[in-house]
Amino acid sequence: MSILGLERVVYGVEDLALGRRFFEEWGLAVDGDRFKVADGTEVVLRAMDDLDLPPPVEPGSTVREIVWGVESRAALDRLAERVGRETRVSRGGDGSVRFFDPAGFGVALVEARRLPLPPVEIAVNTPERRARIDAAGAFYKRARPRRIGHIVLQVPDIPAMERFYRDALGFWLSDRYPERGVFLRGRAAADHHQLFLLKSADGRPHFHHLAFEVHDLHEVFGGGLAFAERGWETHIGPGRHVISSCYFWYFRSPCGGSVEYFADMDSLTEAWQPREMPQSPEWFAEWALASGVRQYGGVQR
Repeated sequence: MSILGLERVVYGVEDLALGRRFFEEWGLAVDGDRFKVADGTEVVLRAMDDLDLPPPVEPGSTVREIVWGVESRAALDRLAERVGRETRVSRGGDGSVRFFDPAGFGVALVEARRLPLPPVEIAVNTPERRARIDAAGAFYKRARPRRIGHIVLQVPDIPAMERFYRDALGFWLSDRYPERGVFLRGRAAADHHQLFLLKSADGRPHFHHLAFEVHDLHEVFGGGLAFAERGWETHIGPGRHVISSCYFWYFRSPCGGSVEYFADMDSLTEAWQPREMPQSPEWFAEWALASGVRQYGGVQR
């Protein structure tokens, strides 16, 4: 019963035109109200008053449905049965399974349709090994996200949410901030986290951010520089997380919460032993800039 990762994230937004411009400039391919990532996963924008959307957990523009891709139809049917023991579910004509998690977020399960990504060799020179000979390193004029990596939710009751996602949906525990946050992944062999549940400061649920994986550190920087030059506001970054080793750059989103470019996240298996660590600045980031960086002279190759 393996959840492969995020298949689709649906927003309800106040300003559709602004949201469309945001995700197009973020580097996604436009297909009507859908924005495709390289592996075929997608972001969908709908008007916030669309009656077909699940009800919001908070006012204003925000995520309205989180759709997870499951490895097969048989696995989807088994998960539907398990989830049905915990909460009410509905089945769509396409076999999709819809329900609400304990925090009130609309969730769906579908059979995964993502495309395989051919491997790309990123040549890096080190003192011990010269992998790039007679060739310049990569420079990126903008980012082109390869896949949706993870989503972060702020919730009032972390133990209830953790039990639901682990018991009903089969998520694996990666690491934990005791009483403050939990990092989960949909199967044993996966990114360090595909879902991060963070303790809500005001006792109410909130969408925090959606993260998109790019090729490497240079694309995090190049994409972030290009996006900032278009006038979008940095939330925090660039920087490097300690908890998952990845490089990041977060931007505030007019569709709710933030979005993140990231690269080089830890990849785990069943051999990984979950850690407990304090939620503190030194565990959040090895280093981070508070408000982005500016291109030198405004020139980018």
